[in-house]
Amino acid sequence: MKILVIGASGLLAKPVIRGFDKAGFQLRLFSRNVNQSMFDREFEMVQGDVFNLKGLDKAIFGCDAIHISLSTSNEGLATKNIVDVAKQTGIKLISKVSGCTVAEENRWFPMIENKYQAEQSIISSGIPYMIFRPSWFFETLDLMIREGKAMMLGSQQNPSHWIAAKDLARMVVSAYINPDARNRIFFVFGQEKYLMKDLLEKYCKVRYPQIKKVSTIPIWMAKFMAVLKGNKGLKDAASLFGYFENVKELGNPDETNALLGKPTISFENWVQSKVI
Repeated sequence: MKILVIGASGLLAKPVIRGFDKAGFQLRLFSRNVNQSMFDREFEMVQGDVFNLKGLDKAIFGCDAIHISLSTSNEGLATKNIVDVAKQTGIKLISKVSGCTVAEENRWFPMIENKYQAEQSIISSGIPYMIFRPSWFFETLDLMIREGKAMMLGSQQNPSHWIAAKDLARMVVSAYINPDARNRIFFVFGQEKYLMKDLLEKYCKVRYPQIKKVSTIPIWMAKFMAVLKGNKGLKDAASLFGYFENVKELGNPDETNALLGKPTISFENWVQSKVI
């Protein structure tokens, strides 16, 4: 099977690519800025944009399956474009990384509405599919370290089953190998539940021992600062963290773990592997 990985330069795509490669799948990598320097061996690569249908058609042609690992504000339309082209080119399987709070009741939040529409495009396509709904990733902790400080937005009192991207990758590859994994939605949860602040503090103790505390910025203050400075990135982050202050994890990972195997990487193992 030859798999087209869309969004190949992203944080979550790279371990999946390594997993596919180790399992013996043929690969073609597609994104706007993918290049050979991102990987330790050469792959077939296509630079392009999912909103350019001609380029997308060229990238998909000759592949058997598509794995979508996108992070874009237009994720719904992007996925629809992919599905429309896939239906014309004989694609036999589509997989996608989504999110564990994607549900009808959460469509009021724009990011979730986009992910919901993306999922529906795949489910209604008639092409066999696999959708992965993971919780928070350990890898995102480093995004909360800025200029020698650890900062998070809001109190974030909803604990989550944090997971390593490498565990997601193993489960994606397992799903491709297991024919019983077709036409399913998989909730991908880590071994243990953590509050964001507690986990960020543990992370800093190992990786950034010079950082003695985690600062918490109220959501309202972050939004005010974003407007004052015209900072769109901060505005989007404040909205995202505000959403997660009010929405808890959804779903049950039991079926996922039974079919694909339980996650094996604890936070302690993951963080120690990051120490140089």
